Amino acid sequence: MKQLKILFLEDSEYDAEMTGHVLKKAGINFNLKLVDTQNEYLRALNEYTPDLILADHSLFQFNSTEALKLFHKTGMKIPFILVTGTVSEEFAVSILKEGADDYLLKSNLARLPNAIMSSLEKYRLEEEKQEYINHLIANEALLREAEELTLSGSWEADTATGEMKWSDGIFRIFGYEPRSISAGQDIIMHHIHPDDRAGYRRGLYSILPDKDRYTDTVRCIDKSGKEKFVSLTIGAKRSETGRLIRLVGFMQDVTEKTELEKELAMQAVYQKNLTTEVAIQAQEKERNEIGLELHDNINQILATVTLYLRTAMETTDPDKKKLVIEKGMENTVFAIEEIRRLSKSLVAPSLGDLGLLNALHDLAEDISGTGILAMTIESDIDSDKRFDKSLELMLYRVVQEQINNIRKYANAHNVVISVKEQENKVILTVSDDGSGFDPSKKAKGIGLRNIRSRVEYYSGDMKIMSSPGNGCTLQVSIPLKNVG
Repeated sequence: MKQLKILFLEDSEYDAEMTGHVLKKAGINFNLKLVDTQNEYLRALNEYTPDLILADHSLFQFNSTEALKLFHKTGMKIPFILVTGTVSEEFAVSILKEGADDYLLKSNLARLPNAIMSSLEKYRLEEEKQEYINHLIANEALLREAEELTLSGSWEADTATGEMKWSDGIFRIFGYEPRSISAGQDIIMHHIHPDDRAGYRRGLYSILPDKDRYTDTVRCIDKSGKEKFVSLTIGAKRSETGRLIRLVGFMQDVTEKTELEKELAMQAVYQKNLTTEVAIQAQEKERNEIGLELHDNINQILATVTLYLRTAMETTDPDKKKLVIEKGMENTVFAIEEIRRLSKSLVAPSLGDLGLLNALHDLAEDISGTGILAMTIESDIDSDKRFDKSLELMLYRVVQEQINNIRKYANAHNVVISVKEQENKVILTVSDDGSGFDPSKKAKGIGLRNIRSRVEYYSGDMKIMSSPGNGCTLQVSIPLKNVG
């Protein structure tokens, strides 16, 4: 036991000495501070911070009744024990009523150690009780805050009496102020949507015979008529013999979550439909381009070859025959090259062998060789670095699509393609020095829509930076962690 700090209000040194002797004999470890005036007493209360007060009743200018009143004003929670000479029974009763913890006569000091230990134990138990109450209050406040944040609540019902208790959160779910109505299962049933009541009733009564848990999500209509989606769980509490004694329930307003899930599902369907539409339009576009290329270019070349061959068959001049046959062969070779070029633009390149960067260098060489566009490739990535095959092909198709847009609409002379890897992302940039456009206005054609659809499939981002007369920069960013 730690040393006990005792404040003793006593003007007799002999009585104080006798008191100390009794305490030492009882084995109590203590420090005794003796005072006999009001000023000394008040100063000791503030500075000495005692664990216990002993007080004689009658001093020269001060008494125990006044000392007790001053002690109560401090708000201290420690024992106050009267140790005095002979007093009347009426006084003893009154001093206890006013708040003294005990009293004893100086002629019976042998009882003092027990009186001190009993009083200290009483205060210790009171302190523990108050701490427990404060703990419960704090936990209850925390529970209320948690229910408000999670839009949830709980309830319990005694199956024998039918008595039911709700937490504040249950009242709020149904649109009531806490404890403004009587809690009851009939109120819950009243607020459940008519179409969901039968399911809730079946789930509730399925617990009674043998089930221990029922979980569901039902629609509820609160006091104001607002429809809510409520997730609920009901559990059974049984006795050792298996008899159902209590039901406990948990409810949570999941309206916002449910509506968000519906919205995301609708967006997913919309995105899927948009992707399909863009893919179909892209196919039709490619078919149209193939048709135009075959009709306007290769068909004309082959028609010319036919004329040369007919001329060769009809002429009798050997020199002329040789000349037109040579012309026909030249045009046939030209047609073959055009078909190879057309096929190369439509069929996926052999990226499995080349890799993205090497394939882009080949594409740049082919396009630059036409003299229409000067195409440059920039990258800080090793040319042998490989990404996922499907990603490489997608990026290659993006470049093809944008080059096609540039050739059709931009009147550009130079194109720079940049491929970089930053923060676990691959960044593809296609910049031209063409006429540019206003990105806020809806672009013609499906080229950019097709690119955006490809990029979004890989959870990427697409940015377009352009203005009239200042060219255009297309930037595509794909997170590598989403690929594979």
